[in-house]
Amino acid sequence: MLTGGMNMRQLQRFLLPSVTFFFCFIFALPALAQEKLPEIVKKIEPATVVILTYDKDGKIIGQGSGFFISKNGDVITNRHVLAGAHRAEVKTINGKVYPIMLIVAEDKEADIIRASVNLPVESVYPLSVSSSIPEVGERVAIIGSPLGLERTVSDGIVSAVREIPAFGKIYQITAPISSGSSGSPVVNMKGEVIGVATFQFVEGQNLNFAIPGERIAKLKTEK
Repeated sequence: MLTGGMNMRQLQRFLLPSVTFFFCFIFALPALAQEKLPEIVKKIEPATVVILTYDKDGKIIGQGSGFFISKNGDVITNRHVLAGAHRAEVKTINGKVYPIMLIVAEDKEADIIRASVNLPVESVYPLSVSSSIPEVGERVAIIGSPLGLERTVSDGIVSAVREIPAFGKIYQITAPISSGSSGSPVVNMKGEVIGVATFQFVEGQNLNFAIPGERIAKLKTEK
């Protein structure tokens, strides 16, 4: 029995449009996120760089990814991307190459590094970094250079936020990464960096991991 002056027929008239709107809204969410993805890519692509490393003889020994974090040309990448290199360069979106001058901060445990690059300020498009913890299921995108395929875009979701003893949080994501993706920015649908693509479990499927943005924010500048 219904009270408050509303009978069953009136309740049905009220509920049916509400339920229909709810399900339409839920099914529309992935489509809305997908429509927004090209805008996000256009926003973050100019900030991404390819990192090239060389031995003492000038022979290229590795390639990775990175992104600008400040207007003065500082770049974030994984520490292992630069490990063992005699010198390194970054290639920007316009195809120009500039030398990495020095390391200004590093977090060995988190495998991230901040490097200073000598280039014109008009060539720098820094990204903002979010220290907020993403929600499980939140959509993310990555732009990197897996296997040398420059500026490859992949997307997925945050599949888990894991707590590693004596280390802290790490983000498990479904956005595919491969060798060469190390150092790529992992961004949310606001275009904010929430992490750095770092490694994957090749034995599994879509078991990819990113170092949280808060570790970038905590980097202490040193020369």
